[in-house]
Amino acid sequence: MVVDFRTWEQTFQELIQEAKPRATWTLKLDGNLQLDCLAQGWKQYQQRAFGWFRCSSCQRSWASAQVQILCHTYWEHWTSQGQVRMRLFGQRCQKCSWSQYEMPEFSLDSTMRVLSNLVQHILKKYYGNGMRKSPEMPVILEVSLEGSHDTANCEACTLGICGQGLKSYMTKPSKSLLPHLKTGNSSPGIGAVYLANQAKNQSAEAKEAKGRGYEKLGPSRDPDPLNICVFILLLVFIVVKCFTSE
Repeated sequence: MVVDFRTWEQTFQELIQEAKPRATWTLKLDGNLQLDCLAQGWKQYQQRAFGWFRCSSCQRSWASAQVQILCHTYWEHWTSQGQVRMRLFGQRCQKCSWSQYEMPEFSLDSTMRVLSNLVQHILKKYYGNGMRKSPEMPVILEVSLEGSHDTANCEACTLGICGQGLKSYMTKPSKSLLPHLKTGNSSPGIGAVYLANQAKNQSAEAKEAKGRGYEKLGPSRDPDPLNICVFILLLVFIVVKCFTSE
């Protein structure tokens, strides 16, 4: 199901009113937004999403997990009114030589994920006191994707907006992680568990290395009695030979 922008506006209002009933926020598309070009008092938020594209020339369609979304937000404290301006970045068809940038379309699930992240950003930046922090919802593939991100036909990449440090592919989270992502469970995530295990392993390795160091630096074993006898006999032989030669 493809969602039009009027549904975006309605869903955004519902999410904001649920968290802040007395606040008034508006959401508008703005194709002229530029990265790091902000008017005074405005803040910037960027995320990516899973979306669909259709070429207006050949009608070819494709999916992407690298649909870039740029938002500028502003909040007037005294009137409790806020604004969000959003830009969706397009992609071009790989098959057509002179294709234009096509605008993305989103499923209902992807739309909810994008708007939920946006609302969480607003709550954190403008209503930080007493607000419960929730992790950002990740991009989830709706279909399997092959190959890397087509940077040559990505509008955000040509403008230097695509995150170069981001992976060019996404994988579905395991089922064991879904309850944590949906409920915002405060249990430690994979990263925290990984770091804890790393610290535990490093501690064990350090103790083992320390033990090996003590073994090398510690006293050697008791000398072998046979070696002592041989040394004494050799010493006696040398002394006797010295007296005989005189």
